[in-house]
Amino acid sequence: MNKLLLLFLITPLFGLSQNPDAVKYYNEAVKLSSAKDYPSAIKAYTASIGEDPKYAIAYYGRGLSKMSLKTYPEAATDFDKAVELGSDNPKANYYKGFCEMKVKDYNKALVSFSRAIKADPAQTKSYYYRAYIQMLEKNYSKAVVDFKEAINNGEKGEKAPYYMGVCLKKMDKLPQAYTAFRSALDANPKYVPALYESLKADYNKAAYNDAIRDANTIMEIEPDNTDALRYRAKCYTKTEMYDKAKADYNNLVEADPKSSKAWIDKAALSLRTKDYPTAVEDYNILIGLDESNLAYYKNRAIAYMNTKQWQGALGDWNHLIVKSPENADAFYNRSNVHLQLEKQDLACEDMRQAAKLGFDKAFEYIAGLCNN
Repeated sequence: MNKLLLLFLITPLFGLSQNPDAVKYYNEAVKLSSAKDYPSAIKAYTASIGEDPKYAIAYYGRGLSKMSLKTYPEAATDFDKAVELGSDNPKANYYKGFCEMKVKDYNKALVSFSRAIKADPAQTKSYYYRAYIQMLEKNYSKAVVDFKEAINNGEKGEKAPYYMGVCLKKMDKLPQAYTAFRSALDANPKYVPALYESLKADYNKAAYNDAIRDANTIMEIEPDNTDALRYRAKCYTKTEMYDKAKADYNNLVEADPKSSKAWIDKAALSLRTKDYPTAVEDYNILIGLDESNLAYYKNRAIAYMNTKQWQGALGDWNHLIVKSPENADAFYNRSNVHLQLEKQDLACEDMRQAAKLGFDKAFEYIAGLCNN
């Protein structure tokens, strides 16, 4: 930015002062600003303005120095004065808008950027930041138009197409959004936000190998990116590369032991691959994280039954029935546990209740299971 500031300082944007002392202080300020001694430059600009209160370029230069010190409200005031004294100069309006944007005075910033564009339709950065504010304010269609203008006027880099993609996605224009994200990656193949959007798009299109590629690229750049790791694990599961999926889920829960999402996916994979002892451990942890979730008890009960841990299964089905007395599936499964524990009467009682609650399969067993 400093090179740009210096360039604008030495450009004759406004009328020259007829006061030699004002010019002297101004030239001194330019040198101090070039040396990045902004506090001293501000003093010199102030002295110049003191000699000639209508010296527009001195206000402009002081605004640039204040902006370099990130005192944005004061800088905006100076740019406003420069505009007042030097007509609608596009650069002064642009920097005024930039400072207003920094302090989140978006309405004023939009006006300033619009005035900069009106004075100079090739004001690339004004289009870009006007689009950015419109995106923040959820005016996505206008933001897309301005991002396109910024790109057409020479805005380089990955951010303009990326943000345009974000807006298009919000507008449910997914193919166009995906194209914009790919454009961002053309500009910067290692831009993680665009890679992540590409990853999600590939996953949603069931292009799992492409999604794995995107996840691998992200993790080469950010090895601790758990979002990419989770998507890769899901892709490995979808493509039945279960060992790789298990390794990724193990890494996920190690990175964040309290991540319910990671544990849910890990536990589901354990059930899917019939690794029931691990499934029991997974659901033990999930219940510890949220003991109110009845699905965890049901899935742990299934894992218990498949490892012939009948008492553990009985405890979970009991808990489900207490919490959900109309759960026909729980009565049916508890009946089977009672049978394994050789409690015929209790098994028959539960099977009748399952049938009463509408569990059709229970009727097939009642005749052979119950004495009457």
